[in-house]
Amino acid sequence: MISRAIASLLILASIFCVSKASEANEKTKDPDNFDWSKVETQPEQAKHILKSVNAWRGEKDKNGGKKLRVVYFYPKDRKPLKEHTKRWDGIMNDIQDFYRTEMKRLGYGKVELGLERENGLLKLHEVRGNANDDGSYTYGSGNKIRGEVFNALQAKGINHREETILIVCGLSRTEGKKVTIYSPYYGMGANHIYGLCFTADMDWLSIDGLRPDPTKTILQVKEHRGYEPFTLARFNTTYVGGAIHELGHGMSLPHNHATKVEAKMGTALMGAGNYTYRKEWRNEGKGSFLTHSSALRLLVHPLFSGTTKQSKESPKAKYGKLNVSHADGKIHIRGRIGSTIPAVAMIAYNDRENKGQRGYMVNKDYDATTWTSVLSPDGEFRIRIGDLRDGNHQIRLLSVHANGATVTKRLHYTTKNGTPDFTRARKEIANVLAN
Repeated sequence: MISRAIASLLILASIFCVSKASEANEKTKDPDNFDWSKVETQPEQAKHILKSVNAWRGEKDKNGGKKLRVVYFYPKDRKPLKEHTKRWDGIMNDIQDFYRTEMKRLGYGKVELGLERENGLLKLHEVRGNANDDGSYTYGSGNKIRGEVFNALQAKGINHREETILIVCGLSRTEGKKVTIYSPYYGMGANHIYGLCFTADMDWLSIDGLRPDPTKTILQVKEHRGYEPFTLARFNTTYVGGAIHELGHGMSLPHNHATKVEAKMGTALMGAGNYTYRKEWRNEGKGSFLTHSSALRLLVHPLFSGTTKQSKESPKAKYGKLNVSHADGKIHIRGRIGSTIPAVAMIAYNDRENKGQRGYMVNKDYDATTWTSVLSPDGEFRIRIGDLRDGNHQIRLLSVHANGATVTKRLHYTTKNGTPDFTRARKEIANVLAN
């Protein structure tokens, strides 16, 4: 007869063997025994993502991608502002250089924003408005201007429904050092196929104006309020920075905020980066930078990727598993996703809800921090969200696909005294997995 002590040892040995067998089985489920410890940092993630993107594209599939359409709009009874062609060639070259430099810094090599050129300069599609500069065009005239621009592009054989369009509005008046601006100035709904954004032109706007100003010029600038004093440098940072920020929206980039680690580099371009653009040129701070989440979306956008391969196809993404937990002061999201167009990365936008003008809880998204993950060969991902704060939050979980498309799922949770409550999120996860 076997003693109780020996029996207990046999049971423990049996459990140990089962546990080891389970671990072995788990490893065999991952065909390459994927090592997550090797993709924890942003540079490591970039290497993995770039490899996945290049494998899908293939050299034979590169067709030049798409080019940004830059339109210069001005009223019927006025001419374009002085030296507008030269100034906007300089501005767009600098914007292109910013993206090129940031993508390289993040480990993605030479990735450029596609610009149309004509005789060595930026191609501006000039559109003369149907109305005079008599109050017919104001900040709220975006839809009116958009219609006139679309008609003009269509006459050239350009399908605005499949273009990313930056409309530079020559809607300002300059009298010496007094500048009045009454132009639409925002980005509208966009994806990797279509995008639209507005920015303003002014006589004082130029890349040279971003550098130190030995003349100490002070401008009086009026946009939404009364006239305010601007140094020449602040003026150009605000409005050239505004142009690249709104262009970001036109290329599908939402607002986001630097994490505590990222903030050491400066201000996120798609946060308040429009107010810090190129300040480093004047030794006034660290300037603006591109977050990894923004770079991921640009990497596969046809304006940057060099290809339109399957760009009009839906990725038909479906989650095989998804769960959320809290440990070590972080939120952990783990899951598996499958799709017809491969997902190359995952992004989580952690956005705290704030009270709107009427007291309702809304997502302003300027304070949304972003967290990224690669995908293993079988579609597994792991995201860790830090910098947690109390309050109601929305996580926008977004899959980035090789053709430029993105798919978003939303999860909500509440944090109190540093501990998240995922009751609502788990119900939303059940719906995601069921559909």
